[in-house]
Amino acid sequence: MQWKSVLDTSHTFVHELNTYGYRDANEWKVEKGNKKRFFFVGDSFVEGMMSTADQTIPNGFAKAALQNKEEYELFNCGMMGIGLNEYIKLLKDAVPIFNPDEVFLVLYSNDAPFQRQYVPQNRLIEEKYSFWTPRIMTLIEHIQSDDPIPFRFAKENRPFYKAVPDPGNPWTTNSTDLSKHVTPEIAVAMKKGDFNYFRTNWILEEEKFLKADINLRDKLSFLKSYLAKYNTKLNVYYVPSRSQVSNYYYQFEKQACLVNCPDNIDLTLPLYQKHAAILQSDCNILGIPFYDFTPMIKSKESNGNHLYWDYDDHMRGKGYMMIGREIYKRWSSL
Repeated sequence: MQWKSVLDTSHTFVHELNTYGYRDANEWKVEKGNKKRFFFVGDSFVEGMMSTADQTIPNGFAKAALQNKEEYELFNCGMMGIGLNEYIKLLKDAVPIFNPDEVFLVLYSNDAPFQRQYVPQNRLIEEKYSFWTPRIMTLIEHIQSDDPIPFRFAKENRPFYKAVPDPGNPWTTNSTDLSKHVTPEIAVAMKKGDFNYFRTNWILEEEKFLKADINLRDKLSFLKSYLAKYNTKLNVYYVPSRSQVSNYYYQFEKQACLVNCPDNIDLTLPLYQKHAAILQSDCNILGIPFYDFTPMIKSKESNGNHLYWDYDDHMRGKGYMMIGREIYKRWSSL
């Protein structure tokens, strides 16, 4: 898969996916070796959007561990554009099969809100295919049982965002209205699929959900107890959005919010920081190790070390690597 943000860089970020569809150079094996096995679970920040394959959070962890001559089996379970319910579904299915020793759940700022109730009803069971059974018979059995169909991924590179005319690109049918809200440069990039076309007026949505109340204790409690059945430990981390730690980025957000945005919006205020505090309290009550990256990232940003891109809201590779190193540091100290 290809990710572009031509307003930030001419580089095209190519995501090589393994057989399970995750951005991981390693093909995941069910059988465990002698190394401890860790899952990194989260959204596009764990997947490593807007970074090269060697500059992701799991890679930052791995390099920090190697400095201490330690080596672990790391799974990059990052999935773009989803939230906590989907993380639970993944862990419910994957943990009994792959049996990781620890799960590092990295929650980004937009993972906490928008959470509908969700209680898992079932889980996948490991199934090994017979070498002697024709592949077509296996597929027929899956279809008859209404099971997922395993498939091989195409080898060609495909873009995350497609150019108009495409039904998934809102500029295909709504160009006249959308053009009022963004600068001409952004409009051209969105139409070509060279920039995330869902970022129009996004800062206003962020302002709403950051001040909304959240309650994730039941889900975190379920995760901890479920993982414990398989001797897997849960660790939780919180990564803030760039607007929570610096007002520097608003000048770029405003260019995609020309009509509805005021001259200034300050999301660094305490009103917009409460999700991390709630998570901290819930994890303390449940006995789950937790760390909030907000103070560390805010300190870096205040010194002019911008860890996020200007127009795209993802981190630069150095930001992901810093988080990975710090997770290792925090984890090893425990």
